[in-house]
Amino acid sequence: MFDFFVIGAGLSGSTLAWRLINGGYKIKVFDKPKLNISSNIAGGIINPLTGKRTALTWKAHDIFDELHKFYPETENKTGISFFKLMPTYKLFESRFEQNEWLNKSAEKNYNCFFENIPEYLDQSKINNPFGSLLIKETAKLDVKKYLNTLHNFLLNQNSIEFCMVENLKIGNNSVTFNGEKAKAVIYCDGTFATQNHYFSYLPHKPVHGEVLEVEIENFYNDRMINKGIFIIPQYKNKYIVGSTYNWNIKETVTTQNGRDELEKKLFNLIKLPFKIVNHFAGIRPSTNDRRPFLGKHPGYENVFIFGGMGSKGVSLVPYLSKVFINYISGKGKIPSECDISRIK
Repeated sequence: MFDFFVIGAGLSGSTLAWRLINGGYKIKVFDKPKLNISSNIAGGIINPLTGKRTALTWKAHDIFDELHKFYPETENKTGISFFKLMPTYKLFESRFEQNEWLNKSAEKNYNCFFENIPEYLDQSKINNPFGSLLIKETAKLDVKKYLNTLHNFLLNQNSIEFCMVENLKIGNNSVTFNGEKAKAVIYCDGTFATQNHYFSYLPHKPVHGEVLEVEIENFYNDRMINKGIFIIPQYKNKYIVGSTYNWNIKETVTTQNGRDELEKKLFNLIKLPFKIVNHFAGIRPSTNDRRPFLGKHPGYENVFIFGGMGSKGVSLVPYLSKVFINYISGKGKIPSECDISRIK
């Protein structure tokens, strides 16, 4: 008998599976990769600051301490590189915002994450009249490469099966699927949790998003840029520009409105010519209160969920997967902000 079935091998499911196996658990993962629709637009940005007013993200110090351990350790174990430290220039929108950050720079919680206030970028390349903040704790995860690495690991362990999971049978002491049994099941099914019989009652709020792949010559290739949009260096003058947010579009489709929005913002931000070479769309597994969904189903002792990571998944998953495994092994608790018991 397996210890756990893990349903879904996106960012959440694959990371959780990796930790479970390395923790000595016997697991089986089930996934349908082509339905992994959030990874299409995952730029892989790791940033301790969030929101229009640019505040520290929730549990920033704990989350960043853990991810800076987890990703390099996983690279070392697999021999594959997919994580890269890459500072970000956060461009100020106004003199007021610049002054706000000059005041924040003296605060202990903030000053460990950034330096050089204000710093002005090359005005021949970019519109930067109010200067910028250099965020030094940011990084970039190659999400597709990371997932491929973990999927290959799971394949080598004979621990993954690519199929849809239907007619899962829940018993008092086990769950059964296709004649195989596990003590419990953990759903990491992303946006498909909205269709999940056990967890559709939760206030999911999936977010449609679009990104562009563009070509820009003689631009910054070792720094990310953030001002209304992100510009993320890839390779050979290629950049990812994103992202849009739309709560009304339910399908994984690109739109002319999304393309126009990103193209206009990029045109207004940089002074160099650019060429659009690709256009992608995806659906983020977000939630109504912007906090993940972790925990045990209120009616079943052996049915769990680990999801709802939203646009901060690459930052949250290393920390929360560790917390979650401590929880299911009886060694810790889930933060109240993430525990699904908060939903009444």
